[in-house]
Amino acid sequence: MALVRVGSAKVLIAVDQVVEGVHFRPNTPLDLVARKAIARNVSDIAAMGALPAACVAAATLPSEMPLEDARALVDAVAHWAHFFDCPLVGGDTAVHRSAGGPLTLSVTVMASVRSDGVITRRSGAGAGDVLLLGGAVGGSFGADGLGRHLHIEPRVAQAQQLIDALGAKVHAMIDVSDGLGRDAARLAHASGARTGRTLQARLRGDRIPLRSGATLRQGLCDGEDHELLAAVDSAVPIPAGWTAIGSLVTPQPGDTRGCVVDAAGVEQDASDLGWTHG
Repeated sequence: MALVRVGSAKVLIAVDQVVEGVHFRPNTPLDLVARKAIARNVSDIAAMGALPAACVAAATLPSEMPLEDARALVDAVAHWAHFFDCPLVGGDTAVHRSAGGPLTLSVTVMASVRSDGVITRRSGAGAGDVLLLGGAVGGSFGADGLGRHLHIEPRVAQAQQLIDALGAKVHAMIDVSDGLGRDAARLAHASGARTGRTLQARLRGDRIPLRSGATLRQGLCDGEDHELLAAVDSAVPIPAGWTAIGSLVTPQPGDTRGCVVDAAGVEQDASDLGWTHG
């Protein structure tokens, strides 16, 4: 999210989209398409330690979509926006000129900063910080294209509870949207870039909580988990609901890996293990 100053106020804003054939398969129920579009944006709010305020949405509809389906989509977006405390306050629709154009739904969310001013960027961590994962990962996509990626649960309350408990000792946070390996590397890179020091995320494979039936590789690669990964001071107790899965370290000279996973004593470069938008 971007932090914008509006007068004396600070507002957080972000935009994300879902595209048919990329983020969901054709014939996915429109209600679930709307839910995913809203929830994945609210998950970004959670990762910033912020509070949802409002959203706007824009949809480009297939030329062959019936009017009743278009109305149902708008109703579903409004419903899920209200459900996740991020009410829909405006938007726009357009229609593809030619047949076969994919349904595309873009959502822009706005959020407010906590009353204590704490904002958890991905760039505030340092060497020695412990990496905490807020939930199980892997297996978000079913063989039929359905699955948990359509039932994202933004962890706004969990993030607020973590900051309430640890305050400024929560140094950085990111939501795991593109795979644990890739997003852990992003957190390490962003935090290192801020201080001019290279950082590396080192994860313990045996400590990563996996969803039922998921392998470690799926946990690192699948993406669309939208659980929170936080970097916290090493001296704090681990709060309930979080699992310590590794730490941030200063790598050896010449070691450019952003994320390394120790799986049964074998190191694996997980920096690029993740879901690629295509």
